[in-house]
Amino acid sequence: MRGQITEGAFGGLAAARPALPPESTLAAELGVSRNAIREALDLLRDEGLVTRVQGAGTFVTGAKLRQHLDRLEGLAESMAGYHLPVDNRVLSVRESVATLFVAGKLAVPEGSKIAFVERLRSVGGLPLSLDTSSLRPEAIPVLLGADLHSTDVFSLIERELGVRLGWAEVTTEAVAADAETAKLLQVRPGAPLLLLHRLTYLEDGTPFDLEAVRYRGDRCCLVTTMPRPQQGSGHDG
Repeated sequence: MRGQITEGAFGGLAAARPALPPESTLAAELGVSRNAIREALDLLRDEGLVTRVQGAGTFVTGAKLRQHLDRLEGLAESMAGYHLPVDNRVLSVRESVATLFVAGKLAVPEGSKIAFVERLRSVGGLPLSLDTSSLRPEAIPVLLGADLHSTDVFSLIERELGVRLGWAEVTTEAVAADAETAKLLQVRPGAPLLLLHRLTYLEDGTPFDLEAVRYRGDRCCLVTTMPRPQQGSGHDG
């Protein structure tokens, strides 16, 4: 049942208040007793996935949003299918200086001027992620003064600079929320987060945007597809 809820089988977050089938229907479908269903629903309620309303039924409250890793797109683009409002609270947008690490990633000299953006992203009125982005100097005049509250950085860069983004290198890891991040994302300090590092390149191979995105682990799952290599490619299973 947990898997079906997070996969959106009962309407997911795209519905205003998706309801689960009656207990008797769930019991018949899963081949268990109604007592087992009630116990399962109690567990799901404790996890924040459902709420039970006396006389009305059981409703999904915490189905996770799905962020696809096999498509290079901004948050508003990836959330379009959920029909939920995406809100960007801009915490900082400024001209900064490239550290040795950032300079190496963006292929600019250390100490170069770069654009720096930090945003708190919310979907459906609830915090989803804390995003920080360091971008090449060409992005400075585009981002400073731009309306980043309602526009994805990817779309803005392509439209204003007349370039095309090509691909990205992505790594993910699990981290614990520090006190400041926990406050912004409305979770307890130490809560599990999904940390995504993404270096996005232009079509011509220029590294352009270095991001660190901290997702609430209880609000998002990261999804991709993995084709099996052709026989004889040298990969072991």
